[in-house]
Amino acid sequence: MNPGTVNSGAEDPLGPQVRVLFAALRHAGEPAAAAITARVLYGEAGREQRGTRVRFMLRLVGDRLVEVRYRAYGCPYTLAACEWLAQQLESGGRDSIGGPAEWAQKLRIPPARLGRLLVVEDALRAALAAADKTMTDS
Repeated sequence: MNPGTVNSGAEDPLGPQVRVLFAALRHAGEPAAAAITARVLYGEAGREQRGTRVRFMLRLVGDRLVEVRYRAYGCPYTLAACEWLAQQLESGGRDSIGGPAEWAQKLRIPPARLGRLLVVEDALRAALAAADKTMTDS
């Protein structure tokens, strides 16, 4: 076998959807400069020392979610899940996301990584709770 070739018989451990999401983390980073009427709300969970830390940032204009961003420290599965969730929230709202078990099934994330998805869920729930609170306080 040529050392420069990849064994085509080996299955990709990340899976195609996780690899595509991980290769293009378009929602990673800080939100765009907010207009005067926009609010940015945060939720975070986890610790780098434990292998996963996630912060979601939701930019709202009035009661409308206009941008989802995240910063994450973790494995490719964690980052792919954050990216997928950001895409889902921006395109379909929170009813479209489900929970960690559904994310794992949809993205074909191994059960051994479910703990990482629970950290993602905690960060997302904290951000959504902050958004709910500001909407009810308005």
